[in-house]
Amino acid sequence: MENKHGDQAEARSPFSIDHEWTFVPTLLPDPVSTGYAPIRLPMEEIGLQAIGQIGCIGSVQMTRLFHWRRHQVRRMLAEKKLVQHELKKNKNTIPIFTLGPRSIQLLKLDQGVNSWRHWDIYSVLSKLVFFQFCCALHEKQKGFQILPAAPPFTGKVQMGEHLRYVLVLRGKVDTAAVERELRLCSQPIIVITEKLEDVDPLNNMLSSARLLLDTDLREDYTFFRQQDGVWKR
Repeated sequence: MENKHGDQAEARSPFSIDHEWTFVPTLLPDPVSTGYAPIRLPMEEIGLQAIGQIGCIGSVQMTRLFHWRRHQVRRMLAEKKLVQHELKKNKNTIPIFTLGPRSIQLLKLDQGVNSWRHWDIYSVLSKLVFFQFCCALHEKQKGFQILPAAPPFTGKVQMGEHLRYVLVLRGKVDTAAVERELRLCSQPIIVITEKLEDVDPLNNMLSSARLLLDTDLREDYTFFRQQDGVWKR
């Protein structure tokens, strides 16, 4: 069955807002003891920096991107480099991870304890979708850097000399506010959305952007681009 954009109808995304979601953050005492554990391996530092730039990550994504094994994650939790939270999806519980107070101290980040306390589900999902994109990108290009970006962007990826801003659309979008920021962005943009119709209100501002659906991130993806105002691969 095809949708109005001429593309095959997609199965529901695992990150779809149509699932029943609840974010249950772990709240730390403030002030909290940070301990004295050092960063032990180069890949540990790379991974912690990336998580700090975006906010949170899933356990499978950590394994795919940073090759952290279960015992390493347990150690980083014990050393307060990571904090584990619960993301409830329908009847399932998914562990997700933010930086712990020791990592925030080691990396000298301007981030307070329990900064995740007021995250809404759309913010959490956009961060997980960003890292899902990074996992898919990792299959194509091993060398890239994950960088922070101001809203409405979830993050940026640097590939050699090429910088791409990543806009993850999730939930209700303040179209006027997003358009205002898009006008100020002179860098190439990658849009990730669950359904093509979700991006329709922003099409005029994204005529030169590249676009992916959530479900594209499961495999070797091909970007959509606009042709005469229609998204086509």
